[in-house]
Amino acid sequence: MRLIIGRNAVRRAPRRAVVTIGMFDGVHVGHQRLIRTAARLARRAGGRSVVITFDPDPQQVLAPRLAQPRLMPLARRVEHIRALGADVVWVIPFTRAFSTVSAEQFVCGLLVKRLRVLRVVVGPSFAFGRARRGTVALLRRLAQRHGFRVVVVPPVIRGGAPVSSSRVRRLVRAGAVEEARHCLGRPVELFGTVVRGERRGRLLGFPTANVRLVNTLLPPAGVYHVRLRQAGRWSRGLMNLGVRPTFLKRGQTPQDDPFLSLVCEVHLVGFRGNLYGSSVRLELLQRLRAERRFGSPAALVRQIRRDLARARLA
Repeated sequence: MRLIIGRNAVRRAPRRAVVTIGMFDGVHVGHQRLIRTAARLARRAGGRSVVITFDPDPQQVLAPRLAQPRLMPLARRVEHIRALGADVVWVIPFTRAFSTVSAEQFVCGLLVKRLRVLRVVVGPSFAFGRARRGTVALLRRLAQRHGFRVVVVPPVIRGGAPVSSSRVRRLVRAGAVEEARHCLGRPVELFGTVVRGERRGRLLGFPTANVRLVNTLLPPAGVYHVRLRQAGRWSRGLMNLGVRPTFLKRGQTPQDDPFLSLVCEVHLVGFRGNLYGSSVRLELLQRLRAERRFGSPAALVRQIRRDLARARLA
């Protein structure tokens, strides 16, 4: 796969380019259908499939106060797109200047002149160009003028409704990670680096890896059954995301102590080794319960054992 970064970075047009365009945040099953369709049509035409995506999200530039957290970092988005068979991923930096490019300029300048596009694959609600004024109908008219074809792919339906990134975000925020998995085609993922903590888990008999998470969308506080991947190795365990209320003193709030802000702790069953400083990926398999305060560390230990049994990790 060829990765191109920059609005003016295409030096040589891919042969018989079949293009699909979007943020593709989360690379959910609807995005997957678009990318696979572009890859299939490119192979049939003896050409190359090109996925155009943007970074950062336009909302972060145009309306940062309203911007939604990402579902995944750009690097992971590119990995998923590559795995779907894309020949070229073109990442265009989204800036205020780029936001003024009209739909007509986008088609003529990027698709026609730079890519010499053969086909464009989009969904029925696709919008593009300045203020998202470009519609599928306009794209079809421009296609007739410039000699390429538009392929409209129907959305993927799950649970009676179309899959979208906004729907996935709602599910993740609600802790419905199993339903989100159906929309993503894989588990919800979190990313981060293992750092040193207070070693409370070890004292309780359940050592944990403290993960400093990358700034992406987080589910609600609670205990989750997870898989952790590091250096090609998978391990299963429990993740607690929250403020560890059992260890708050009476009248104390999380803001009183930096260790008591939102933390991610993962107990890996049967794991042996040192993860400090490692970059890890977490897959959320099931939300077991909300985080809550226990009367004593011993009561917390009993609950952890019940959580392990429920996740079939005991």
